[in-house]
Amino acid sequence: MQKQHSIFKTWIPEKFIMPLLVIALFPQVMILTVFSMNSTFTASFLDIDVDDIQFLFSIAYATIVCGMFIHIRFFQYFNIRNYLLFMNLLNIVVLFCLTLTTNTQLIFILRLIQGPACLFEGCILVPIIMAKLRTENSKMIAYSFLYVILLTGDKFTTALVKFAIEHYNHNMIVYTIISFHILTLIIYALVFNHGRLFPKKPMYQLGLGGIFLITIALISAVYVLVYGKRYYWFESSRINFALGMFLFFSGLFILHQRYAKRVLFHFSVLKSERVILGLIMFFCFYMLRSCMGNIYNVMNVVWHWQWEYILKIQFFNVAGVLTGVFTSYLLMRNKTDFKYIFIVGFTFLSMSMLWFSYLFVPDVRVLAVVPALYLQGLGTGMLMTPLVMYIISRVDPSLSGSAAHAGVSIRFWTNTIGFSIMQNSLLYLTTKHQYYLTSNLDLSNTIFQNEWEPIFNKYTATHLYNESVHLTSAVIKSKIYNHSLLISNIEIFRTLFVFSVIVIFLIIIYRPVSQLIIKR
Repeated sequence: MQKQHSIFKTWIPEKFIMPLLVIALFPQVMILTVFSMNSTFTASFLDIDVDDIQFLFSIAYATIVCGMFIHIRFFQYFNIRNYLLFMNLLNIVVLFCLTLTTNTQLIFILRLIQGPACLFEGCILVPIIMAKLRTENSKMIAYSFLYVILLTGDKFTTALVKFAIEHYNHNMIVYTIISFHILTLIIYALVFNHGRLFPKKPMYQLGLGGIFLITIALISAVYVLVYGKRYYWFESSRINFALGMFLFFSGLFILHQRYAKRVLFHFSVLKSERVILGLIMFFCFYMLRSCMGNIYNVMNVVWHWQWEYILKIQFFNVAGVLTGVFTSYLLMRNKTDFKYIFIVGFTFLSMSMLWFSYLFVPDVRVLAVVPALYLQGLGTGMLMTPLVMYIISRVDPSLSGSAAHAGVSIRFWTNTIGFSIMQNSLLYLTTKHQYYLTSNLDLSNTIFQNEWEPIFNKYTATHLYNESVHLTSAVIKSKIYNHSLLISNIEIFRTLFVFSVIVIFLIIIYRPVSQLIIKR
C-alpha cells in the first residue's frame, strides 16, 4: 500500500495501525461467533426451543451469503472511512433494537439486517490487515488468525452468554458487543482518512433482483431443514410450501444469472476441479463437525454435568484447534502437498469419532473425554485454513470472488444440513430404541424387577402407593430415554467414523486413479 494512496491518517504511528485494526475486527467476529454457537447447547440454558435458535442463526448466515454478492460494489463506491463508520453505526442500531424487543417477527427482520451489515464491515478490514502484513504468507496468516477466532470464538461467546444470563440478563451480552462497536467507531474516526484503495465506481446494475431471489430461496431452504422435524416433513403443507418456494426462487435465480448483463455468481467456477473437490471436502468436514452438539447434550442429560463444568471442558477442544491451525500454517508455509494435510486432518477427526463412540456409557470419567475433544479440535484446526486456501489458491483472479463465495455457501449449507441430519437421526434412533427397550418392560422379567424394586422401595418409605408407582415409572422412563440416547449416539458416531475412513481412502486414491484414467 503506497504512502501517497494511504487510507490512514499521517499522525498515526505505523506500528499502532495493525493492533488497532485487529481490535476493530473483534466486534464483527463476536457477532459471527454468535451465529456459530452450538444451538442445542445454547438453547438449553437460554430456555429457547433449539429449532427456533438454529433458525435465527441460519437466516443470519444466509443473509451473509447473499450480502457477499454486493459488498464489493459498496466497497468501490464509498470511501473506506465513511463506509466503515456507517456499517458500524448500523450494527449498533440493530443490536440496540434487539435489546428492546421480544417480538419474533421483528427479531427475524433485525437478523436479516445484521448478517450482511456484519459482513460488509469485516470484509473490508480483513484485506486491509492482509495488505499491512507485507509478507508472502500474509493471506495464510490472516486466514489462520481469522479461522482460529471463528472456530474457537463460539466457546468463549457461549461462556459469556451463560455468565450474562446468570448474573444479569440476556441483554448484557448485547451491551458488551455494543461497547466494543463504540470502541471500534472511535478507532475508525481516528485512524482512517477519506482516501480510497480503488477508483470510485458508480452504483448501477447491482443485481438486486437476483439477490432478492436467492435470499428468499435460502430462507425457504432453512425453514424446511430446521422445522421439517417439528411439522413431520412433507405431511405439513407449510413445509411443502417452503420447499416449493425454494425450488421456484432457486430456478428463477439461475435463469436470472444466465441472462443478466452483470452476473452475481460465475457458475463457470464450478468447472474447476479444485473448487469442486474443495467444496466436497468442505461438506464432509462440516458433516463430521455437526455431531459435537450430541456430545454436550449427553454431558448434560445423561452424565448430569453442570453447564459451568461443560464450558470449561470445551477449552480442551479449543487447545486442539489452536494446535491444528498452527500446524497447518507451518505445513502450508513449507509447501506441503495439500493431500497430506487433508489425510492427517481427516485422520484426527476419524480417531475422535471412534473414541467418542466408546464413551457413551451411563457414567464416564472426564479424563476419558479430554483426548477425544482435543483430537476433534486438532483435526478441525488442521483442515479449515488449508481447505479455504485449496479452493481459492489457483482460481483465475476474475473468478476468485465466486470461488470464495462458493466456500461460504457450502459452509452455510453444511451447517444447516448437518443440524437437520443430526436432529432427525437422533429422533429416529432414540424413538426406535425407546420402543424396543419399553417392549421389554415386563413384571416377570428379572432385569426389570431388579431395576424397579429398589426405586419403588425408596419411594414407598415417604409416599403413598400410587405416588410411588408414578414416581418409579418416571425414573424408569428417564433411564430408558438415557440408554436410548447413548445407543443412538454410538450408532451415529460409528457411522461418522466409517464415513471419515471412506473420505480418507478416496483422498488417497483420487490422484492415482484420475491419472490412470487420463492416460487411458
